[in-house]
Amino acid sequence: MPQRREGELPAANKIFVGRQAEQKIFEDAAFAVPADRSALLVFHGAGGEGKTALCRKLMHETGAQGDPSYGFLRRAELDLHGRTKGDPDRLLVWIRNGFAEAGVAFPCFDLAFAIAWEATRGDEALPVFTRAWLRRTTMLGESMVEDAVSAAKGLLKEAGTEELIGDLIGGFPGIGFILKRIGHWTIEKGKRLYLERTQEALQALYREGEIKKPYELSHLMPWMLAQDLNAHRAAHPEERFVLFIDEYERVFDEAGAGSAWEENPFDSHLRRLIAETNGMLAVFFSREPLPWRGDWRDDLAGRQHRLSGLAATEAETFLRAIPIEDPAIRQAIIAGARETARPHSLVYPLLLDLQVEHWRNLKASGAALAPQEFQVAAASFEERRREIVGRVLRDYGLALQTTLERLSVARRFDRKAFAHVVQSFGTALPLDQFDRIADLSFVTRGADGFLTMHNAIAETIRATLSPEKRATSVAALLRHFEERATLVAARQVTDETVAVLVEAAFLRLAQGAEGYVSWLSKMSKVVYDAARFAGLAGPWREAAAIGETQLGPDHPDTATSLNNLALLLKDQGDLAAARPLFERALATYEKALGHDHPDTAASLNNLAGLLKDQGDLAAAQPLFERALAICEKALGPDHPHTATSLNNLASLLQAKGDLAAARPLFERALATYEKALGHDHPDTATSLSNLAFLLHAQGDFAAARPLFERALAIREKALGPDHPDTATSLNNLAGLLQGQGDLAAARPRFERALAIREKALGPDHPDTAGGLNNLAGLLQAQGDLAGARPLFERALAIREKALGPDHPDTATSLNNLAGLLRDQGDLAAARPLFERALALREKALGHDHPNTAGSLNNLALLLRARGDLAAARPLFERALATCEKTLGHDHPNTATSLNNLASLLQDQGDFAAARPLFERALAIREKALGHDHPDTAGSLNNLALLLRARGDLAAARPLFERALAIYEKTLGHGHPNTVIVRDNLSKLGDR
Repeated sequence: MPQRREGELPAANKIFVGRQAEQKIFEDAAFAVPADRSALLVFHGAGGEGKTALCRKLMHETGAQGDPSYGFLRRAELDLHGRTKGDPDRLLVWIRNGFAEAGVAFPCFDLAFAIAWEATRGDEALPVFTRAWLRRTTMLGESMVEDAVSAAKGLLKEAGTEELIGDLIGGFPGIGFILKRIGHWTIEKGKRLYLERTQEALQALYREGEIKKPYELSHLMPWMLAQDLNAHRAAHPEERFVLFIDEYERVFDEAGAGSAWEENPFDSHLRRLIAETNGMLAVFFSREPLPWRGDWRDDLAGRQHRLSGLAATEAETFLRAIPIEDPAIRQAIIAGARETARPHSLVYPLLLDLQVEHWRNLKASGAALAPQEFQVAAASFEERRREIVGRVLRDYGLALQTTLERLSVARRFDRKAFAHVVQSFGTALPLDQFDRIADLSFVTRGADGFLTMHNAIAETIRATLSPEKRATSVAALLRHFEERATLVAARQVTDETVAVLVEAAFLRLAQGAEGYVSWLSKMSKVVYDAARFAGLAGPWREAAAIGETQLGPDHPDTATSLNNLALLLKDQGDLAAARPLFERALATYEKALGHDHPDTAASLNNLAGLLKDQGDLAAAQPLFERALAICEKALGPDHPHTATSLNNLASLLQAKGDLAAARPLFERALATYEKALGHDHPDTATSLSNLAFLLHAQGDFAAARPLFERALAIREKALGPDHPDTATSLNNLAGLLQGQGDLAAARPRFERALAIREKALGPDHPDTAGGLNNLAGLLQAQGDLAGARPLFERALAIREKALGPDHPDTATSLNNLAGLLRDQGDLAAARPLFERALALREKALGHDHPNTAGSLNNLALLLRARGDLAAARPLFERALATCEKTLGHDHPNTATSLNNLASLLQDQGDFAAARPLFERALAIREKALGHDHPDTAGSLNNLALLLRARGDLAAARPLFERALAIYEKTLGHGHPNTVIVRDNLSKLGDR
């Protein structure tokens, strides 16, 4: 039969039938939506039961052409068929657009979203906004086009703010209020006035007159969208919102693996939006019940309803509406669409649709219609489905039928894959028929251009293929997707790369488990190197599950799958879920390959690295040492894996404060990487960065800086500007610049590093917490305590959740937040945080660790500030002894301890004992940090204060003057430290 286009088929006036109970459930829920919060409703059931049809029916009934009693509802639909679920920001845009079509204005969300998107994804096209009132222009300050200005007028008029339109488009058309100036975002004065007057919520975009950072704005997005919805309801208190969400099970299917990802960012954004919105009914359509726990239990109790098939009377009504006039044919269609051959079995909606499609094709062909054309001989559901699907495929004609059969082996396919199948197998289908396939009733087109067959249909088609046809189809599509996923460099990886790799993995797995792990390891390396961790979790989770069931739990490939899945979880910050997988992988390697195999060494390294990240340094060290011994024996001293083991052990020694032992290992690792991999390899960059970090810790800034800069250059070239490793290099260089006193140069690097981590790793990742902590420390050093505090608090919250309350990094966050509270004068709030940090470090790192010395110093400083000098002195003395023992007598941290103890002695009136300590601290800082470093200025100021207290004004003056000059040069004339020294100098009087 020749292929017919949609327009050649007879019209089918299908109507929605049945589901009266479900419609009544929705009606009751819609008329009972509370004004001050949101409500939930869930319809779930197997694929093909008509969930999407119910969603569309309810959308229609609540629309302008539906039931007028629903006129109080503003509704939107979030249709997730074929859409990628990994981007929570786009989720909000989809919802925003739905409600915008219903007449809701979104000035708050649109502005916040545009700023955050421009700052974090400036290289990507801004998502399309329906009825937009602003858009991104091609150049700074470029005017908005007329239609957008008109849309802005309309939306503002509807929102009751038309009188402010002059502020919006008067002297500053377009989005000129978003300016990137010296690395910072700001809002022009006229625009800020508009924002303040228009919506109070928009003031959350900035703090103390400055626009907030992109990472702060991203967390505001669900809240900001809710504010616009709530503002609309405040202006129209009689109205309510309804949000229909179809195929929500895909959110959890694509959420990744591990305890931290049971609720992914996409899901979290939606939960927060619902929680923050007043007067909204969120209606979910999903294969499974909604798995929300905790505070959502009461909201979901009695609100989750299962869908089943249709009654015969409902199917009869459906067929009459098409219309299918012959009652015998209607009865044959209904009997064939029943779930089983039993006469009272329910009618399966998907089979009913396929029966109707068969009727349309027969009618269009002019063939005689008879009941036997729709009869189904099979008894079981699976066989009945196969019989009907095969019948419909034959209706399409040989060319389309053959093409669909070949494509059915893929989970998803796009236009390129379709063309490859047509050309590889000579199906004779015109290439423009791709769009015809997209229009088929059982095919869904995704936002990324990929098509997905209804799973029940695809499974049925695959089951009818001969082994040879199925094998050749899989092989051809696999080769196609493999070629598209094979790239040379990580920076070439795009969203399409990840998508085609996932499809290639599905097809390769269809060829069997044998060799799959080796194939996936090779194919996924470039995507892993590009830090696209979330996209790889699904294939590796499947590999681990199939390895255990088909290869056995003790097979090396099973161990590799567990190991790689654990790496992905660890890289995404889920250490708790990764640990048992690493432990199982190690046990399997030892059993299958032996205790001295290189793969066992790699597994030891991975487990040890996780233990180190969890703060268990004592447990990690013997594993690192054992891995190094295996590599040196099995692979030789010059192998890159040996270098990796050297590097890992050195990092642990540095974490324990043994810098002297760590340095030669870092240097040897670097030499090995440069020799084995080359000077521009990413692993060489890692080694450079590690050695530089140690030099930085030793106070040798001059030697560290070129290594940091070289590592950054390698990573930007090899991995790209938005890779997490690039962020690490930016962070390291910024830390060194801050240590050198160049705060102005450090700040944009810290900000860029944080933006990269938030985008690549997510807002709740431990590395993101590190970025928050570092930027907050710089703001604190610049005197911006108000700006630093929320960053320190957010970093602490992330670390407590991701790493645990007893982790050394949690102690660091406690310590930093306490230091800021102390600087703000809140000593009572700071003390318990300092004490908790000290206790954590003593337990996790030991009493002689440099970080423990830091906590001793900080607690002593607080006690000194409270006037308890007697309690502070032994802490200062212990901190100094620890620094001298672990870091050496000439280390900058030793100078800090000397300075602190000297200040306390001065407070106690023991000037004679204090002076040599101040002088020694000054000498160390001048030698280690340089004569123009802010810490050197601090020592000059302290020594001058002591001299002034002893009456030696002549000796004090040049020290104050020199300290003032350093501060003015490095920190600026208005910095608090500069002001203090200027005041100290003025108290000396004129010469």
